[in-house]
Amino acid sequence: MAQAIAKGLISSKIVAPENVMASARTNNNLSKVWAPLGVTTTTNNTEVAAKADIIFLSVKPHILPGVLDEINAQASDEWSKKVFVSVAAGVTIDFMEGKLNRVPNVKVIRTMPNTPCLVLSGVVIYCLGKNCSEEEGKMLVSLMKVVGHVEKVDENHVDAMSSLMGCSIAWFYNVIEGMSDGGVKNGVPRDVSYRLTSKAMEGAAKMVFESGKHVGQLKDEVTSPNGSTIAGIYQLEQAGLRGIFMKAVQAATDRNKELGKQ
Repeated sequence: MAQAIAKGLISSKIVAPENVMASARTNNNLSKVWAPLGVTTTTNNTEVAAKADIIFLSVKPHILPGVLDEINAQASDEWSKKVFVSVAAGVTIDFMEGKLNRVPNVKVIRTMPNTPCLVLSGVVIYCLGKNCSEEEGKMLVSLMKVVGHVEKVDENHVDAMSSLMGCSIAWFYNVIEGMSDGGVKNGVPRDVSYRLTSKAMEGAAKMVFESGKHVGQLKDEVTSPNGSTIAGIYQLEQAGLRGIFMKAVQAATDRNKELGKQ
């Protein structure tokens, strides 16, 4: 995810490569992925924190506490103007602010991007810490919009929203695969079936996002009386499709809450 963000920033020329510094535990990823971007690399996290104005904390949730402790040990009063942006799932703003207690009025922004950010078509939700102003929010939007749609949310809703825009990506893949299987069953070549289904889903999403119409209206507009579309919808409803997706969102949300407590 860090690579997607950096590539988006650099390719859009919002940030020059020489103004980006990346750290990792080893030089393996740094030399293969980051160095070719023209950015500065290091294996010292605190070096990045000391030199950067905006620090993206793009590590696994179970690794983040140790990274925060490492950064906090080197913190000083001058760090009060820095902004710490987390992309770690389940880690609350309160927790991060507590870990960075040596930074006066520490500014923390919690974000949750999804994997389509890798192809600059993602969704990024964010919430501001208590010491952040709307200016920090605008700054984040200006940076993250290069990888997709950015939206400010209430932190209380992050677990459910993560299910809708994060976990759902895998479910959509299941839909594409299942529909593609149906195409293959009816003689459509596999590669064509994948392409057509994927583009149809992309187009449907764009219609919802840009038309301003209710999804029910959009559905009705392609559903003719006694037609093939309503025949398919009948089968989906018989299988309880809507209830299945509702249960999936609930299960994922419950699990997100559990992970946040670990």
